[in-house]
Amino acid sequence: MEPTDSTARTPLTLVTGLDRTASARITLAMHAPGTATVSTDLRNLDSGTVVQVVHRIDADGVDHLSVDDVHLEHGCVSCTLRLSLIPLLQELHRDPSITQIVLALDPALEPEKIAQEIRSRAGDDLAIVDTVCGVDAGSWLTAATGEITLAEAGLSIGEDERTLAQIAVAQIRFADAIVIEGADSAGGAWELARLHSVLIRLAPAAGMRTLNSQQTLDAALLAGLRASETAASPHGRPRRPFDPLLAGQPALEEDCGVALMTFEASRPFHPERLHEALDVLLDGVVASQGRLWIASNPDDILWLESAGEALGIHHVGHWLAARPDGDADPEHRLAAALYWDQTHGDRHSSISVLCHRSTPEAVHAALTAALVTDAEFSRGPDFLADLPSPFGTGHQDPCDDFPVTDRDDRTYSTDNSEGETR
Repeated sequence: MEPTDSTARTPLTLVTGLDRTASARITLAMHAPGTATVSTDLRNLDSGTVVQVVHRIDADGVDHLSVDDVHLEHGCVSCTLRLSLIPLLQELHRDPSITQIVLALDPALEPEKIAQEIRSRAGDDLAIVDTVCGVDAGSWLTAATGEITLAEAGLSIGEDERTLAQIAVAQIRFADAIVIEGADSAGGAWELARLHSVLIRLAPAAGMRTLNSQQTLDAALLAGLRASETAASPHGRPRRPFDPLLAGQPALEEDCGVALMTFEASRPFHPERLHEALDVLLDGVVASQGRLWIASNPDDILWLESAGEALGIHHVGHWLAARPDGDADPEHRLAAALYWDQTHGDRHSSISVLCHRSTPEAVHAALTAALVTDAEFSRGPDFLADLPSPFGTGHQDPCDDFPVTDRDDRTYSTDNSEGETR
C-alpha cells in the first residue's frame, strides 16, 4: 500500500551509515519519552539469526529493553526483515504510549530499499519523516571510492558482492541529515574540505553538521540539524528513473579536486564501445547515475549507477515513444516533453558523474566516443538494433534485496578489478 495523508501515522526516522558507532550515537541522541528505537544487527548471520533490539521509553521516562534473535527465513535476510521488522513496527505504531519510532539500520542495509518496503507494506501506519546518516570523517571517502565488498569488510557473508562504496553512496544519497564525526581524524583541513565537497554534491539538499572527537552529539544538536533539512531531500521517498539528476541544485564548480558534471546525448550509445568506455566511470569517480539509450535496446530505458569501482545497469521501463498506450508517470512525461524529437521521441541519454581524481573533460570525451557515429546512424534503426551487444540479461532473485523501483529482473554489472560481465 502507498502512504496516505492520514495524520494517524506514527513518525519514523531511519538512522543509517557504515559506522556502527556513529549510528548508535545518533540513535541515543533521539531517545526521549514516547520514543521506541528498533535496531537491526546482522553480525550473527553466520549462525542464521538477525538480532533485533527494541528500546522503548514510556511517557513517564521508564525504559523497556528487549533483545530477540530472529531466525533467517530460508536463508534470506530480506525476507526475514520483511516478515519480522514490518509487523514489529506496526505493533509499535498501535502502542498508544509511542509517539515516534527510530529505526537504526545495520551498516549493510540500504535505507532506500527499506523505505520502499515500509511505504508499500505499512504506509498507512508509518510516515518516514527523515533519514539521518552518520559518517566517519577518517574512513568514509576511502570506502566510498574503493572496491572492497561487504563480505571482505566483515559486514556480510556468502556471495554478497555489493561493495562498501555502493552502500556508502546509497546511504548518503537517501539522507535528509548527515552527521560527520571525527573531523580531526580526516587527515587535515584539505582532506576534510574534500570530504565536504563530495558529500554536499551527493546530497545537496541534506542538512549537515561536522563534529570533532571532543564534541558531543546531543539531542539539541541533532534537533538543530534535523531542523535544517530541506523539502528537496528524499524524506523517505524512493528515487524514480526520471527524477532530476541534479535534484537539490548541487554545486557544479570544482572544489578540492571534486567536480560534478552532466553528460547529455540525443543519439544512442554503441553497445560495444559503451562497454569499453565504462572503465572511465570506475577510476577517479566517486559515483555516477543516469538514463541510457543504447542502440541495441531502442525501446528500453536503462539505468546506470556506479559507486567507487562497482557499476550496474538495469532495465527500468520503456521510452514513452515505444508505448502505444502512452502511459507514463508525471516525471517521465515532463522529461519526455523536454527531450522530445520528432523522429526518436523521448529517447536520450543523461548521466551525472561526480569526479574526484578524474576530470569531467576525460569522462565527457570517453562517453562521447562511445556514441554511434553519423555513418552508423544513417544506416537506420534496424542496423542499430542488430549491433552486437555485451549487455546480456541475467536473473536477480527478488529475495536478494528489497526492490527500489518497478525494475524488471535484467541487470548488468562490472567492477574495475574483474572487468567482466556477471
